[in-house]
Amino acid sequence: MEDDKKNVYHGTSQVQAMGFKNALTEAGIDYHEVDKTDSAYIGLFDEIQIYVDAKDEAEALAILKSLKY
Repeated sequence: MEDDKKNVYHGTSQVQAMGFKNALTEAGIDYHEVDKTDSAYIGLFDEIQIYVDAKDEAEALAILKSLKY
């Protein structure tokens, strides 16, 4: 991953991640998702991470805040 990517979301909820990704897409913000879920170890290694370009970080965080996650 490039150095100009910023982590704007990390969590375990597939539903929240999907909602955030949909909101980013609607806003025209490109994102990169790292899905560390593993069905063999449910509850232990379930983190989902979403990264955006540094230039989009502030807007992405504002969108996340507006979703009240």
